[in-house]
Amino acid sequence: MAERLLIVEDEETLRESLKRVLTQAGYEVDSVGSSEAALQTLDKKSYELIITDIILPGVNGIQLLKKCKEKNEKVKFLIITAFASIETAVEAIRAGAFDYLVKPIQHQEIKDTIRKALQS
Repeated sequence: MAERLLIVEDEETLRESLKRVLTQAGYEVDSVGSSEAALQTLDKKSYELIITDIILPGVNGIQLLKKCKEKNEKVKFLIITAFASIETAVEAIRAGAFDYLVKPIQHQEIKDTIRKALQS
């Protein structure tokens, strides 16, 4: 059975591009545009890995990570952002993110990172 991934990204073009690439790579992929939608989705379905932007409307990606880890500490997280800083990278990793990727996202890089996260 394919591993389930959830993409949380408010930029629709990137969200749909990632969904297409990761579906073609053999994953079962759902995508939403906000943390609130992600939390509603997570009430109904579980995922092995969640990919989230840091900057989202409402609850940010790191706060989402913390909320999800409270419910399921085994879920893996990849944080993506266009506004990288040492501070946010450290905060994301301390909160439990597997990795922190900077936009623009390279398809091969994210597929490799997902594979490593799911194997860890």
